[in-house]
Amino acid sequence: MGEKITEIRHYVTAAGSEITIPVATVAGNHEGPTLVVTAGIHGCEYPGIVSAIKLFKELSPDDLHGTVKIIPVCSMAAFEARSMFVAPEDKVNLNRVFPGDAEGGYSEALAAHIFDEIKGADYHVDLHGGDMVEMLEPFSICHDGPTEAIRALSFDIARAYGLPNVVFSKTAGHWPDSGTTYANVCEKLGIPSAIVEVGGMGVLDDESVEKHLFGLKNVLRRFGLLAGGADAVAEPSVYDDMVWLYTQNKGLYYRLVTVGDVVQKGQTMGSVEDIFGRHLEEVTSPADGKVLFLTGNPSMPEHGLIAGIGIAK
Repeated sequence: MGEKITEIRHYVTAAGSEITIPVATVAGNHEGPTLVVTAGIHGCEYPGIVSAIKLFKELSPDDLHGTVKIIPVCSMAAFEARSMFVAPEDKVNLNRVFPGDAEGGYSEALAAHIFDEIKGADYHVDLHGGDMVEMLEPFSICHDGPTEAIRALSFDIARAYGLPNVVFSKTAGHWPDSGTTYANVCEKLGIPSAIVEVGGMGVLDDESVEKHLFGLKNVLRRFGLLAGGADAVAEPSVYDDMVWLYTQNKGLYYRLVTVGDVVQKGQTMGSVEDIFGRHLEEVTSPADGKVLFLTGNPSMPEHGLIAGIGIAK
């Protein structure tokens, strides 16, 4: 018989730091595949976190063909400390150190234990939601490899999720995806995987949660875990790479574009001034493409991230 289980996994790193990982599992009354949902890789991306929790609450073993395992908050320390992008213990971005190392530092060990939870699955979805300073147009990212079959199934996850943009990233692309969840799940475990991004600026809003829930349930129907065919969705715009744009100087960034804008190579994206209003630099787009996300906060460190631009062939 099926069941719903919640557990807290406890681990200790080689340096003695405690790691906790919440795991919620819904085992269906009917046989079928296993899908793992991760959220809260970045602890302040709340729409994905709340969507994962709501999915667990709404799923019933009676309706499920297979198993859904959900980690609603992967980085509990970042969530509890409201630490954007990085774990407070080591200031490392968890989404750059997969598949991790159980004997390594805090984030490496955390990544390794999360990776262990994904092993054996048939499909994986990683929920993100725009961190505290990020604005974005909803998009998914798939890894371009390691086989055409996994690439195609990863794209099926992204397409069924129903977001308007899909990016294929590469290990050696303009934005290398080495160390990310989805790329390593594909490459190391041979499991189709996609990151889905809905939300922004650290805000929990109903619209973003509903988009995540629609996408999650549509993926479950697409792969037979829930009865009924997947709902038809509009075909997404597909980008074959993504370039991230950075400032050279610290200061205040005055942007001239917003998410969803189509930009041309050489187009002025904005400018940086110092704290006295003196012009430091003009920032231009390095490629033709679409602005999928940007930093909405004007305060910029040296080498501060400005935007991510999807590039089509």
